[in-house]
Amino acid sequence: MVTCWKSKMAESGSLKEWFANCGGWKPTHDLSVMRTGIKSGLLNEQDKHGMSALAFAVASGWLEGVNELLAAGADTELRSYRTGETALYTALQVKNDGIITSLIASGANPDSPNHWGITPRFWASRKGLNCFDQILVRETPLPAPHFQNAEHLADHHFPNFQIPDRSEREMMQIGQAVDLFVYGPKTETKQDAVKVRITSKTGYGAGVRYVGDVETPIERTHLHNSMTVVEFGPENIASVYLVKST
Repeated sequence: MVTCWKSKMAESGSLKEWFANCGGWKPTHDLSVMRTGIKSGLLNEQDKHGMSALAFAVASGWLEGVNELLAAGADTELRSYRTGETALYTALQVKNDGIITSLIASGANPDSPNHWGITPRFWASRKGLNCFDQILVRETPLPAPHFQNAEHLADHHFPNFQIPDRSEREMMQIGQAVDLFVYGPKTETKQDAVKVRITSKTGYGAGVRYVGDVETPIERTHLHNSMTVVEFGPENIASVYLVKST
């Protein structure tokens, strides 16, 4: 069975401060806050979107903070849940040469693909950049299959991506079929939507968790062949099938 949600530290005030210091709308970029967080073990924590402190610092262009995190051993290969991109990919998108150089010096992999198979090296070549010319190509697999948070997708793509009300997604019954989304390279033989039929549930309300059988032919999905039973929450449900009348 595959768990589709990640158990991690609750976003307490200190954790929110940790992320807000590194990036977001109005980052404070305070090195003393960063050093306190590193000592507290927050170095490679990811928020509900899969963003780490390194990802936030890169996105906000904070070179000093990036260097502090890298010196502490920050994992350069952590990926955003929605896109599967690494900090190096983000650095290329924001066109920050200093941060790109620091990430490369710390061993960031230019051949780590996102969910669609696009790597930092490929992105750089499309933009006419030669920052990876002296680095040997490393064959790197796609990110592990990850059930997307449908609420985040709806926020990002609205009105083209709409989902049922939260109350409905929290009250699914055993036997109900739903669609979840798993991204991967676009091909004629694969699809992002995965139909799952619920076989059990635990908890209630926001804490409800479902287990279900994958009904979409596995070869049509971006899942591994062994992923025939999955666990998920209401946040992952993208659409709900009509219940068949008896």
